[in-house]
Amino acid sequence: MDRFAPSPSPSTFPIPARASWRLWLYGLAMLAPAVGFARRYPLRGNAERLTDIGKLAGYGAAEFAGYVGGVAAMFLLYGLALRESRRLPARRALPAVFICGGALAATMAWLYPLTAIDLFIATVRSRLLTTHGADPLAARPADFPDDPLMAFASREWSDNVSPYGPLWNLIAAPVTALAGDDLPLALAGFKLLAVGALLLGGWVITRAVAAEGGDGIGGATGPLLYLWNPLVLWEGAANGHNDVVMTVPLLLALLAWQRGRLRLVVPWLVVAALIKYVAVPLIPLAAVALWRRVGATAGWPARGRLAAESAALSGLVAAVAFAPFYDLGAVRASVAAQGGIVLTSPAAVAIGLLNDAIPGVDARRWVMGAGVAILAGGLASLALALWQRPERLPRAAFEALFLFLLVATWNFRAWYVIWPVALAALLPWGWPARRAVAWSAGGLAGYALFIWIWHWWPADFGTIEAIAVPLMTGPALLLTLAEATTGFVGRRSRRTIADASAARSSAPADR
Repeated sequence: MDRFAPSPSPSTFPIPARASWRLWLYGLAMLAPAVGFARRYPLRGNAERLTDIGKLAGYGAAEFAGYVGGVAAMFLLYGLALRESRRLPARRALPAVFICGGALAATMAWLYPLTAIDLFIATVRSRLLTTHGADPLAARPADFPDDPLMAFASREWSDNVSPYGPLWNLIAAPVTALAGDDLPLALAGFKLLAVGALLLGGWVITRAVAAEGGDGIGGATGPLLYLWNPLVLWEGAANGHNDVVMTVPLLLALLAWQRGRLRLVVPWLVVAALIKYVAVPLIPLAAVALWRRVGATAGWPARGRLAAESAALSGLVAAVAFAPFYDLGAVRASVAAQGGIVLTSPAAVAIGLLNDAIPGVDARRWVMGAGVAILAGGLASLALALWQRPERLPRAAFEALFLFLLVATWNFRAWYVIWPVALAALLPWGWPARRAVAWSAGGLAGYALFIWIWHWWPADFGTIEAIAVPLMTGPALLLTLAEATTGFVGRRSRRTIADASAARSSAPADR
């Protein structure tokens, strides 16, 4: 089977008479563990200190069971809801998807950012701009020791500049400008921004699915895949990561592609890249698909107009994003600093293993070089596929980010899985969705190991990392292997059938 091919239409499923009520019940049932987390680990009362779920839980066994059981229950209900949504018309399922999804996001937003303090760091870095007039891409929290809120960057990150794109500075600025010195208000503002972006992303997915004719049976599966995903809720609404913000223009680019508004595709990808640089590899893929799509119908003059319009809009976006500093050197330094961190990724484990097995080898250089080469080869393969079939751009975008996370993300974080989940939500139900869900489960499972088990088991970090990375990435890798195997077997079977048919047709007639 072609790895880009959609799965069979869900319209073949029967529609149970009470399926919509089941969907509502699954969504409301997911609220139970979400409310439990919010009551046990609230932001209110803890907003002015740096802590984490392990410290708040006292590393207790009961709290460990509560985390594992709560997350497992959410994934079980989420899986049942995904199955149910594929049997329902979109018009019947979407009210449950958005009402329950909104309630889940709002509930999770009450949580303290339990497994990452990035919300505090984002607040402090934005304050560099709004309070001190400094460029967060060039200035560090440690440069302003007289500001008491700078301590919330933590010792680990106070000497680091922002790793985000320049446009994020402008998006974040209103929150800290309005909050002033009120840290809890600023944290609440960023939570509100994350929840709004999460719901907006779900709406864009809904429109994109409908644009592809998916507003019938199973048409609500895409937005449900994204809005109810436990990792998206945990990392987006609870931890407040700006990945849900970056995801909105990423999805808008593919919506523009599907609705034929082609001059907006690259500019929206540029918007996403100027929030988080990870969207950069998608721009050349989109350019190839656009070039082929326009050339197939309108020829060279239309290609020239599209290139000029896309470049002009992208330039305008960049001019706004870099204001008021226009410091390209700071961007290069920020990217280099972030790229030098190697942690909790397949690359980190590979470097550790090579260092142990071959003393004296420059494992870091070899592993990073191999990762970049694999990514470059993968992107070239995807570009070639798009040259032949430009309509497959959404699937190619999913595969590009999936590959980037596996082989070229040196400092992997669970919230990065938000990206492939969002892109899988645009595609017909099938292997991409399963792979994204599996990686989501692995990502949240990793926290149980890093927080509780590491506290109970006095192993060194390298040992814990070597166990955690396969735990987080293994399920998604196994499903990727299963997809590749299924596709290979399917292609062999089709060739065998075709060869047999050709042999019969060429055989002499029986006289």
